Amino acid sequence: MKPIFSLFCTPLLLFGVSINSHISFTGEPTVSVRTITQAFNAIGYKLEIDTLDVQKNRGELSGSAIGNKIFNPTALSENLKEQGIRIEKAHLEKNILVMVLDTQSARWNIPLLGSDEGVELKRVNAAQWFRVEEGQHIRIEPPYTGKWYPDVCVLDVSMSLLSSFRSLEPKEELEFELPKGAYYLKISNAQGMKVLKEGMWIESMSPGR
Repeated sequence: MKPIFSLFCTPLLLFGVSINSHISFTGEPTVSVRTITQAFNAIGYKLEIDTLDVQKNRGELSGSAIGNKIFNPTALSENLKEQGIRIEKAHLEKNILVMVLDTQSARWNIPLLGSDEGVELKRVNAAQWFRVEEGQHIRIEPPYTGKWYPDVCVLDVSMSLLSSFRSLEPKEELEFELPKGAYYLKISNAQGMKVLKEGMWIESMSPGR
């Protein structure tokens, strides 16, 4: 296989325009799509998916990668690898970026919320995601009383939902223990994240602390 950085050399790909893409992958579909999208985001491109065809643990997607900076194929290759994705093939075909990816070991490269650690989020306006480990005790607190309406999801490594909690009543804080198999934690606000203009505090703590 040719190195990916040798496969992109046309002016079309150098001026931050829309890049038509066709990507085939082998791996769990939800994780695959998220990790591929994240790899494009990391180099300043948004992957807008037009079609997605999934059959068990295989899939194909077509769409456009849109950015306002020079497209860097080497950086894309490195970010795919950081997500646990192996590039099997990559080439240009009639000005379309065609890639075949092995996503069986894909893991979304997001912050790990370690034991006895905390994270302060400031002026967040989108749902926040974290890597977690089962058995962790999570505590979430808004910056001021009565302004947070918890909308929390815990997912496993394949991004299947394990548990969730959504409240239409304001909470001062929320504490819970992650269930067996927990791998991803999604934290949002049932009334919209823009409510949390002052941010929030999230920590993993020892039970009973």
